Order: sequence, then structure tokens, then C-alpha cells
Amino acid sequence: MEMNRFFPVLLLVCTVSAAQLQESENDIISNDIDAVLREMGAWLAALKVEVKHLQRDNEVAQERQMIELRQPQAAELATVQAKVDNAENQVEALKREGEAKRLAFSASFLALTPGNFGPFNTHTTLVFRHVVTNVGNAYNPHTGLFTAPVRGAYHFEFYIYGHGSSNPTSAVLVKNREQIFTAWTTQPEGGQKTSNGVTLLLNVGDVVFLRMWANSRIHDNPDRHNTFSGHLLFTI
Repeated sequence: MEMNRFFPVLLLVCTVSAAQLQESENDIISNDIDAVLREMGAWLAALKVEVKHLQRDNEVAQERQMIELRQPQAAELATVQAKVDNAENQVEALKREGEAKRLAFSASFLALTPGNFGPFNTHTTLVFRHVVTNVGNAYNPHTGLFTAPVRGAYHFEFYIYGHGSSNPTSAVLVKNREQIFTAWTTQPEGGQKTSNGVTLLLNVGDVVFLRMWANSRIHDNPDRHNTFSGHLLFTI
């Protein structure tokens, strides 16, 4: 009789113990899952960081590779550009040299009516204002001066006309301050012409002009007897 009373109590105790044991096991499993999830989360975070680093390294490698590929192209482009610049400079130099070689002028007195110029008691620069040709614009019709723009050999010619017997007719070709060649004549009556020419080596900036001697004169009219011409033979 007592045994029958004790058995239900024992069964209840066993049931309660089994339930507690199952609950404890569930707690352990839950804790293990949380730990695994935390480890996986940390691993994923580290993996993401590593992936970012790999992506950055890959971008840097690609940029470096592009730079390495571009360097030969840049060097080749620089070489081609240097050749183009050199060719352009040579073309410009040849163009300037060609323009410099085109130098020639011819001018005369600008007499609208017949008349004498001079005599004067000092040497006087002759200004030939009527310009027929002035290629290169090296001759100045306002001053009568020819200024050499390039170093080279130049040839000059001049013709002087006189009329009447009272004074001689003369002119001298001057390089800078140096008297080079003279043309001189005198006539008892009527008119007479004299001339001269010279080839000169001129440096850049040298000037050439005609000067009338003191106490001499020239005569001119619309036929333009008095002329001054020059041109570049070749550069040096």
C-alpha cells in the first residue's frame, strides 16, 4: 500500500528531472549556436576587409599596369612631337632665310619740274623718294638709308645727272661713315651723267647711302635721271 503511494511521487520527480535536463541541453545548444554565429560574423567582417584590400590592391595594380603601358606611348609621342617641332623650326628658318634673300630696291629723285638740287656748303645726304622697287623694305625713302637686315654680299649702283657749267656734279657712296666710291663729273655746257657701282660685304645693321659733295649739285626733272639701286647677292 505504501509502495503504491511512493511510485507516483517518484514518477513526478523523474519527469521534472528529465524536463530540467532537456531545458539545460537546449540552453547549451542555443549558446553554442550564438557562439558559432558570432564567430561567423567576425569571419565575414574580416573577409569583407580582406576583399576590400584585394580590390584596392587590384586597382593599384591596374593603374600601375596602365602607367607602364602608357610610358612607352608617352615616350614615343614625345619623340614624334620633338620631330614635328624640329621640322616646324626648320621650315620657319628656311622661310626666314628665303624672305631675307629677297632684298632689292630701286629709287629715284622725286622731281616734278626741272631744277637743280644744290649747291650747298656742306655734304648733303641724297634722299631718293620715288621708290620703284623695295622688296624687303630695307630702303627708307624718308631718310635715303639702306639698312642691311642680314649679313651678306650686296651690290649697289647709282647714277647722277648734272646740267649747266657753274658747279660740278658729284656723289659718294657711304657705308656707315666710310666713303666707298665716288661719281664725279663736270660739263662746260648742257647735261652730263656719271655713275658708279660697288659690291659690299655688310653685317646686320650696316647702312649704305649716297652723299652729295659740298659745293656741287645735281639736276633732275620728271624723266628721273638720278637713281639709286641695290640688292642682296647672297647671305654669308
